[in-house]
Amino acid sequence: MLNLIRVRSRMSKLPFFNSRGRAITIMVSLPMLVWALISGPDPRSEGGPGGPAASCAQSGCHTGTALNAGGGRVELQFPDGLTYTPGVKQRIKVVITDSTARTYGYQLSARLASNETAGQAGRFETVGTGQLILCQDGRERSASGNCATAAPLEFLEHSRPSTANTIEFDWTPPAATAGNVRFYVAGNAANGNGRNDGDKIYTANYTVTTGSARPTITATNGVTNGASFSPGIVSGSWTTIFGTNLATETRDWTGAIDAAGNFPTTLGGVSVTIDGKAASIYFISPTQINVQAPDLAGTTGPVQVIVRNAAGDSTPVSATAAKEIPGLFLFTQAPKKHPAAVRADGVFIGPAALFQGVTTVPAKPGDVVLFFGTGFGPTNPPVAPGKIFNGAAPLVDNIVMRCGGMTITPAFAGLSSSGLYQFNVTIPNLPNGEHNVEMQINSTSIQTGVVLTVQR
Repeated sequence: MLNLIRVRSRMSKLPFFNSRGRAITIMVSLPMLVWALISGPDPRSEGGPGGPAASCAQSGCHTGTALNAGGGRVELQFPDGLTYTPGVKQRIKVVITDSTARTYGYQLSARLASNETAGQAGRFETVGTGQLILCQDGRERSASGNCATAAPLEFLEHSRPSTANTIEFDWTPPAATAGNVRFYVAGNAANGNGRNDGDKIYTANYTVTTGSARPTITATNGVTNGASFSPGIVSGSWTTIFGTNLATETRDWTGAIDAAGNFPTTLGGVSVTIDGKAASIYFISPTQINVQAPDLAGTTGPVQVIVRNAAGDSTPVSATAAKEIPGLFLFTQAPKKHPAAVRADGVFIGPAALFQGVTTVPAKPGDVVLFFGTGFGPTNPPVAPGKIFNGAAPLVDNIVMRCGGMTITPAFAGLSSSGLYQFNVTIPNLPNGEHNVEMQINSTSIQTGVVLTVQR
């Protein structure tokens, strides 16, 4: 037989006649249903503490084989191992293994380790059909309801026999960290003979601990140009990824470049794939990662980005790969966008005292100033990403540059380092003040609002 035979009674109204022939109604208790091979056992039959018996095998509803002595087993399979992330739903499997079984039944609970008798841990949801959820007072919990405060424990079980030995269900852990959670499960490997003999009952229990949260990439504009923060990816260029739980530490790649000059693709246990290819990682933190995009071999359009760390993989996020998404690196984003520029003699260009303890000077007409950016597209010769490059690889396409409305033709425009574009320009005859810096390649512009300070 599959499960505990339980008799449910209800008070039925039946007519009787008294000595005067007047019909009267009295209440009698009649057994109305005997559920055998249909629904699961009463609450607390899964082997957890606090019940009248440790499992349905020991309550007498199944006989003939001692508990856990049938040569099989029941187990729970957790997608994240024996860890949970507070508030994050996970799908769990019940697997009952027994070579002689014809049908299967089960009951399980999830309890706070700090209060196993009455401390419900999280919330169950059924998957598909053939399942129900009982509260500890025996009433069935509706899909959207809750068990009463006085009877909070939930028991997930079969509502009819399963011919499959693997059953799935969803569990949402407590929203706030609640400490360890204890799962108790009993599985019935039934012989299907319609009686309560010959079935085999197996039990198991698990302790699930709070794990690190999986990384999450910000869904909207979470993958951007590393200089302008415009959304999208360019092959071989520097890319910034924003999100949560991306890493458990903050560091850069210092000491991680190998003797052959190869950049790391794993840093602090964090790795990133773009279109299925490993990206080189320069910087990690809980909310931001800076990577060099791999060679995308001319791919444009949507590509999948995934961050992986010790807690698992992020949900893939789609980002747009483009031939170019140009952006200039900046010294400051606010209150004004001052470009990361340096005079040919190595002096930083910007308003005086832009940084504390660092000398910055305004540009003068005639100065040769170097600007730096990423995402400007292909060069000739091409430069493979992922390793040290020192040289000069000019852009394939022409760059249009203006400062203060005056057109500037860079003496050099191209890669000078891996993923880093350099533009050598002579400052035109501009008056004192702040002048907008504009750049375009194939009609695609850098970020707006970049200003260069000029002081004669």
